Amino acid sequence: MKRVKILLLICMVMPFFSAMAQNRTKVFDNSRPDKIVTFGVRVGLNSSSISTNFLSANSEMIQNNIYWRMGGQVGGAAYLNITKLLAIQTGLSFENRSFDCALMAADANSDYMGSSFIHSRFNYLHIPFMLTFRLNLMENMEWEFDLGGYYAYGVNGKKKQRNYIAFGEENGDLVFDKSTIKSDYFGLESRDFLAVGHSDLGLKIGTGFTFFKHYYLGVFYERSLKNLAKQNPGAPAYKIKNLNWNVSLGYNF
Repeated sequence: MKRVKILLLICMVMPFFSAMAQNRTKVFDNSRPDKIVTFGVRVGLNSSSISTNFLSANSEMIQNNIYWRMGGQVGGAAYLNITKLLAIQTGLSFENRSFDCALMAADANSDYMGSSFIHSRFNYLHIPFMLTFRLNLMENMEWEFDLGGYYAYGVNGKKKQRNYIAFGEENGDLVFDKSTIKSDYFGLESRDFLAVGHSDLGLKIGTGFTFFKHYYLGVFYERSLKNLAKQNPGAPAYKIKNLNWNVSLGYNF
């Protein structure tokens, strides 16, 4: 059975390599570009989340689950073409992101246990700065590799936090309480939980294909290098970083 799978895989990829072998264009074409500057439009979907150090930074926290959620983006791209092989890429896009978070904390000394469920949705203005390498796979098909970084600025967003608390009173009674807090995602104070700043700076890598010199399909991964958390003196030193995958369709003019 294993040999059959290998043979099927070979049969599937052979036409692709055969087409490359018959391709008369250079795979690595370092000649002068047809255009010095190329512009394009992009639209797509993303899946985003955050990474944190909540469990290690706060001894009272016993559970921290963060869930990826879907969003979208729209914008434009600009290429400064150095050669047909190498370009510098930048652009501007509007990105809508989201994530959910479920937390649980407890303190035996104060006889306390609480859970929080948080839904956040927010928007960024996003500017990439990357090196782009292009390979000619076929006559009308380019394979693109992108490596660099990005700067993003949060423009608005919303956070909804539902809290459930149980604690014991001095007379031995057990008290339950719940509350719902709605707030501006980027407008929280440093004393508030999950408070982040507007600016984000990080790593961005991706790959994509351009068909017939105009039609584009690409996928990217982004990760913050900057700690987004607002620090509150005397409180645990939290770390929060953005994580994001996105897929884009586009057209190059």
